[in-house]
Amino acid sequence: MADTATVGVLTAGAWGTALAQTMARAGNKVLVWDRDVQVVDDINQRHENRKRYPGIKLDDKVMATDDVAAVTKHCDVIVVAAPSDVNPYLAAQLAARVEARHVLVLASKGFRESDGALLSTIWQEACPQAGGLCVLTGPSFARELMHKQVTAFTVAGSDSATVGRVADLFDVPFVRAYEHDDVLGAQVGGALKNVLAIASGILDGLEMGYNARAAMLSRGLVEMGRYAKLMGGRAETVMGLTGMGDLLLTATSELSRNYRFGQLIGKGVPLHEAKLKIGTVEGILAARIVTVQAQAHGVDLAVMSAIDGVLHGDVTPLKVVDYLMRRPRKREFDA
Repeated sequence: MADTATVGVLTAGAWGTALAQTMARAGNKVLVWDRDVQVVDDINQRHENRKRYPGIKLDDKVMATDDVAAVTKHCDVIVVAAPSDVNPYLAAQLAARVEARHVLVLASKGFRESDGALLSTIWQEACPQAGGLCVLTGPSFARELMHKQVTAFTVAGSDSATVGRVADLFDVPFVRAYEHDDVLGAQVGGALKNVLAIASGILDGLEMGYNARAAMLSRGLVEMGRYAKLMGGRAETVMGLTGMGDLLLTATSELSRNYRFGQLIGKGVPLHEAKLKIGTVEGILAARIVTVQAQAHGVDLAVMSAIDGVLHGDVTPLKVVDYLMRRPRKREFDA
């Protein structure tokens, strides 16, 4: 087992708490930051996050604080598990506190809304003095990780020693951490799988069948690879856990909010009603970002763009299916 370390986690949501618990089970001391004072008190006094996991005891090595400065003071490794739209604010808040000794681990998935930048770009812009930056991504429902169910994910970074150090934090029997060097490509799959999960849900809501879903996911995976290249990564990266793995998880399970949202749309539920029923649907923003970026750079993302049209009320799901099926026939890997 790796040497124990004090690791910071931002924030104490379902994902952050599951990561904190896993690292504590590996023998590490973990300090979780969250704005919610009640959650912080619960963790420190009851060893429980009743807001996210009522009835589940946290390891004694998990502590919490509502002072973000305490995390940068006491922790050399900081795991960012906040929602993607919170990342720009956290990065700005930590910009003056991060030092060369700190390693940032981005466990969030998504883009910056204003310009479609990947989360690594946000943190590198805000904290160029950080000693290292890694991305942790892959097929991992937080609740299953919390319950010690077998999980594999990828840690990607440009420095192999730093990547290994981060992977060692998850040295438990039920987790397998793979190492990778494509930071940009590794983030694309995690951000785009939500768009395809919506599409998968729509097809299932329409009762189009398994053939249709398999065809859409296969072509969507090709588009993931194209977008990875556009972002400066490698297309082959999305063939692993960070792309295909995350896609298989999110696009086939009702545990996925994006998939359930798509099902409602496919069944004819109006967009605004479906949003109210499901809550946060990350794939809506992701679809718009990749569609705009792809069109600006002349990259063909037919499936992603079609889903964006459905999500903004420009076209019905059935018309989208008809459009995609009637496109001019091409060679599969020239398409």
